[in-house]
Amino acid sequence: MFGKKKEKQETSEQTVQDLIPIRNIYNEMVETKDNRLIKILTVTSVNISLMSRLEQQEVLENYESFLKTIDKPIQVSRVSTPVNLEEYIENLQNDLDKIQNPYKKIMQKSYIWYANNIQEDRDMIRRNRYIVLDESFNGEKSKQEAIRKLAMRCDDYKLKIEEMLQTPKLQARELTNKELENYFHMFYDYQNAQITNIENESATPYIIGRRNLLDTVERLKANNDYYVR
Repeated sequence: MFGKKKEKQETSEQTVQDLIPIRNIYNEMVETKDNRLIKILTVTSVNISLMSRLEQQEVLENYESFLKTIDKPIQVSRVSTPVNLEEYIENLQNDLDKIQNPYKKIMQKSYIWYANNIQEDRDMIRRNRYIVLDESFNGEKSKQEAIRKLAMRCDDYKLKIEEMLQTPKLQARELTNKELENYFHMFYDYQNAQITNIENESATPYIIGRRNLLDTVERLKANNDYYVR
């Protein structure tokens, strides 16, 4: 009896990574475990609070017209991401070494100090806007057709978005492989995503932060079908 119970437990063991529904990220696409290909467009925004009532009405009417052109389900998402000022601070530091004027040097140091404080404040975020498109497939031949259709839809939506407003113009572009990894890193490991960015476009494992891991362990404990190694 004990031998059979152990064998049953071993066959049901899964790691936390098994819960992530992503099979691969390549060619600016995400392939999921339920046989879907996904492309994500990042879209710039406009501040309608500074517009007149007529300008606001025009923007909303154009957006309504855009929504009427949608013939397949899409996902519109707004994701809060931590501010990353590392490159900006590095540029300030490089400029500091070239400044000779002592007063300008003090001013530059104050900019660096201020930027470092913002960088260390993990509550400082910006909101990015995305449109998520997907195509399903059920085999290798079907996958190639899905890739073609998804690329066409992506180009079509980029054109629609950029033509939506006359002024200010919206811009849309596809996320790169690295940006896609960072996008999902935010959802599965927000705590560590605030500290580190994925810089290497090679295969990067998802790292579960301590807070995320403890929450996940508690959920898995409630389900005897899963086992955390």
